[in-house]
Amino acid sequence: MNKKSLTAVGLISGGLDSILAAKILKDLNVNIVGIHFHIPWGCASKNKAIELAQTIEIPLKIFELNESFIEIIKNPKYGIGSGMNPCVDCKIYFLTEAAKYMKEINADFIFTGEVLGQRPMSQLKNSLRQIEKASGLKGYLLRPLCAQLLEPTFPEQQGLINRTQLLAINGRGRKQQIALAKKYHILNYPQPAGGCLLTDKNFSRRLKDAFHHKEDNFSTIKFLPIGRYFRINKNFKAILGRNQNENIALIKNACDEDIIMELPDKLGPTLILKGADPSQDVLSLCAGLIQKFSKHKNSLTPQKMIYWKAQTPEHKKNIHAIILSNEAIKKIQL
Repeated sequence: MNKKSLTAVGLISGGLDSILAAKILKDLNVNIVGIHFHIPWGCASKNKAIELAQTIEIPLKIFELNESFIEIIKNPKYGIGSGMNPCVDCKIYFLTEAAKYMKEINADFIFTGEVLGQRPMSQLKNSLRQIEKASGLKGYLLRPLCAQLLEPTFPEQQGLINRTQLLAINGRGRKQQIALAKKYHILNYPQPAGGCLLTDKNFSRRLKDAFHHKEDNFSTIKFLPIGRYFRINKNFKAILGRNQNENIALIKNACDEDIIMELPDKLGPTLILKGADPSQDVLSLCAGLIQKFSKHKNSLTPQKMIYWKAQTPEHKKNIHAIILSNEAIKKIQL
């Protein structure tokens, strides 16, 4: 801590608070290195994080999550919120990884854009202390937006950061942050949205289903927000795109053994079937799902579909749909 120039690693989510925290410290002559954990189901936007980092001219390193993060969701030490959201465990995980990077680049401390009282599970005073301690960052985790309401960190105690230049924002209101954004000419920040999908009951139901059927690898879990999901039986799950972008994403990210199915005229959703060696009955049911959500949904004539294994797109086959009732679809939709 006796450096003439301080370096701080900051968690940049893609929201307004974290980029304001970075800007405040940058204006105090701290060298900022931003890091972003790419979460594929909300509460953080990689593209927006990159854009905002460019706005205030700081470097940004992207960390892709993996199976170790799935274990945090499956077995949270500190419990979950309204859905499958282990907010405290998530924050500890990110900060623990950030602490490793801090040591790797010989930085001096970590900072976040957290605001005291903004989130009920992870941003109350006791939770903030708990997270700081559990991540091994006691004294080295600075929260510039609410620092004056918390105990001084080592950089503040040693006079390397002027505590009077830090803020005392509290609660869920955003007037002070919006005023700061205007002051700093940060205009391209996102408005608060639905937040992390782990808090969403529908998404949580899909996630629980995936865990129940041992589909807990990260490559599967990260695509749960895409499409309509149907649990055909314990061995098979079908995913239908809801628009052209989702159709493209499903094909692009299909695993080698997945079955891809669609209408020859493409006037409907693309379907991905997960599971080994599907029977003709399973394939016909999948074809029926495509028909039910296609331009041919009112036709009583079973439509012909084409399908192929993702790893061998040159080997296409045909299957006819079965006509499905709304009740039959409700029974299998997640």
